[in-house]
Amino acid sequence: MTAEELLAKEKEFGAQIDSLTAEDPQAALDFAVNLLRENEALFGPARAPSACLARLTSRFLMHRKNKDHMVGFIAQNDYLRTVYFGRLNTYKYSLVFVAKRVMRKGDAALSAELIDLIKNNPFRDDAAESYSERFSWAFIRDKIIASQEEYLKLSDEILALLKD
Repeated sequence: MTAEELLAKEKEFGAQIDSLTAEDPQAALDFAVNLLRENEALFGPARAPSACLARLTSRFLMHRKNKDHMVGFIAQNDYLRTVYFGRLNTYKYSLVFVAKRVMRKGDAALSAELIDLIKNNPFRDDAAESYSERFSWAFIRDKIIASQEEYLKLSDEILALLKD
């Protein structure tokens, strides 16, 4: 599929993700992962198709029916985790939202992997201002740590990883 075709079909794919997730979250996961695998050539360097794939993946992960499944899907699916955090032009607040949920579970090894993926994401821009659409590791880290102070209650081990 070309970038133009993907962008033109984003609403259609989003509706399909919503429908599948409401009926069968595992089928929605399979659909989302297959969509990513079939379109790996569009991950970069162009920002728009990569962002489109990230939006569709976020739509799946953050769907209200996935509230109980999101962390498990991220933890159990290496490909999904690697692509979402480390290869796509994922919206910075989506990264914060999903990373906080995963880190709250207390798995230090998985949290360290997420941090590494975000730090090495080709769309990361450490010169990005906090108000820009681009993201820096410092922005992501600071938002997660700020949540810790309000309500998140991360383990000391995960806090140490964030502060390194």
